[in-house]
Amino acid sequence: MFHSRIMPLKYFLMDLFFIMSESILPSKISKAPLLTVDDVMGASGALSELVEGYQPRQSQIDMSYEIERLIEQEGTLLAEAGTGTGKTFAYLVPALLSGKTVMVSTATKTLQEQLVQKDLPILFKACGIKGKAKILKGRDNYVCPQRLEITETAEQHSREDWKKLALIHEWVQNKSLLGDKAELNEVAEDDPIWKKVCARLEFCQAADCNVDSGCFYPKVKQQASEAQVLVVNHHLFCADLSLREQGFGELLPNAEVYIFDEAHRLPDIAAQFLGFSITRSQLDELVRDIKQAQKIESPESKSISDQATHLAEQIKLLNESLGKWEKRWTWEQLESEKAFHLVMKRFLDSLSFLVENLKAVAERGKQITAVYKRAKDFESQFKDWLNSKSENKIRWIESSQARFKLNLTPLSVADPFSRQRELIGGSWLFTSATLSVHNNFSYFANRLGLGKAQTSHWDSPFNYQTQGVVYHPIGLPEPRSEDYVKVCLRAAWPLLKASEGCAFMLFTSHRAMQEARAIMESHWDGTLLVQGDLPKLTLLERFKTADRAVLLGTSSFWEGVDVKGDALKLVMIDRIPFAPPDDPIVQAREAYLKEKGLNGFAHFQLPEAVMAMKQGSGRLIRDVTDKGVLMLCDPRLSSKSYGKTIQ
Repeated sequence: MFHSRIMPLKYFLMDLFFIMSESILPSKISKAPLLTVDDVMGASGALSELVEGYQPRQSQIDMSYEIERLIEQEGTLLAEAGTGTGKTFAYLVPALLSGKTVMVSTATKTLQEQLVQKDLPILFKACGIKGKAKILKGRDNYVCPQRLEITETAEQHSREDWKKLALIHEWVQNKSLLGDKAELNEVAEDDPIWKKVCARLEFCQAADCNVDSGCFYPKVKQQASEAQVLVVNHHLFCADLSLREQGFGELLPNAEVYIFDEAHRLPDIAAQFLGFSITRSQLDELVRDIKQAQKIESPESKSISDQATHLAEQIKLLNESLGKWEKRWTWEQLESEKAFHLVMKRFLDSLSFLVENLKAVAERGKQITAVYKRAKDFESQFKDWLNSKSENKIRWIESSQARFKLNLTPLSVADPFSRQRELIGGSWLFTSATLSVHNNFSYFANRLGLGKAQTSHWDSPFNYQTQGVVYHPIGLPEPRSEDYVKVCLRAAWPLLKASEGCAFMLFTSHRAMQEARAIMESHWDGTLLVQGDLPKLTLLERFKTADRAVLLGTSSFWEGVDVKGDALKLVMIDRIPFAPPDDPIVQAREAYLKEKGLNGFAHFQLPEAVMAMKQGSGRLIRDVTDKGVLMLCDPRLSSKSYGKTIQ
């Protein structure tokens, strides 16, 4: 069965996420009737009457009872459930029947919306509960009417931006219910114009906002206060965790039951928020906002605009000091770069001087106040980055000709995560299809400080021996070979022709994906779809309906993608998904493990690769009727001793 074998900071965080200044979970929720898991999920249970074609699955029911015990004992459980187990219903049913307040955290918006719009309404009814569920998203997902008005008064916009502003204005005035970007499809989520009008904290004047003021936040808070189940994402939860750890308070209320779906993503997301990143685009945006704020609210302070221009010059010089080629710098590499340190000092001097001048006029208006706070926070973060002495935090930079990203990343989040979990209390469930390496949960548990947690595993109900075939071509060159991608495509070509497309071709790097694109464009006569050309969901919809479709993707399509039926018959994976050896985090983690007498490859690289491979392989069989071929190209799967571990 191949499935079993193949498998700052305060305001920076607040800027990204929805601030909840009051408890949003009710102190009392409607009591659940005296139903059991079998009453809801059994052969003659409520779900069999409510859901057409519902069939009870023993592994799903067993998982529900295990979670029921977890909630009663207020423990911690790591639950790996194979594809098709039905883990969503398995954890929601006992959580609802417990009558306790529940927080569900996911890695993707897609799952958030599925839970609230589809699954929970059915399960509230099946469990006999008159309850409500609410999604809380990051602040950037909501429009701020005040910022929209300010942006509309600005003079410098392209014709396209003016069109988008008109669309947003019409939506806010006549169509929007909650100001949620999900209600507006005409403007992309990553569109620069949306950044100018969304409800980032830096421009929020909470004292002026109420239900009747036209601001959407009080409405969202009010509706959230009625929720019995709160659905968030890992980013928001980890932002809350970080603020708690720093003693700045909290974004989210406490619950009694915490459920983390797609939990394999949680350690890396936690590392983002227990550290920080600063990009050139953030600094360039700060300069633009300072100039606009000065022009509108302090027109006599022309020197501030001049200082912002000087800061922009220093930002450019800082970027140039890192070179024009794409590179990742470790702190050890940067220490010897005298030009970088000289430019960094001048940049920081310029930023500090600007902060002092903004402070003098900060009370003249909301925009000036906001940019002053933001500039001050950046100044603090840069100083923290330069002077960090923590052995648990890695200083590193990503750079190219026109961008850079400065990072401070913790090596381990185990201590703060474990500490906050104990302080918060309650029951904690971590679930995913990929939490273990051959049923051993130690790697995941250690990353979050969950060493004493209970563990359980439920196999997928799919019959992989009859539904799928693993094809490992022989004679492939080593992955570092110049012709590697070309040879892989040549080996895949007969399968692509036989399946008439209907294929995902998954790559471990953008470079390999683009190389495959160049080859496929001149040879494949069906539909060729490539990650990045269109939004992910749009690509998936086109893939399902297009003639002889082949989709080329990288990490975004290795997980969280569900294509059932004949639309997907072939999944090709180009190589074992090892992290790049020149990645500063990889180097630091391996050095850290070496100091502890552990092998970095065996205790870090290999477990990460196994879990990633299981995610990619899991794209193929998504239903009991699916059939297909999983093509694994990397010759190291058969030539290296660790290949058996990954299989």
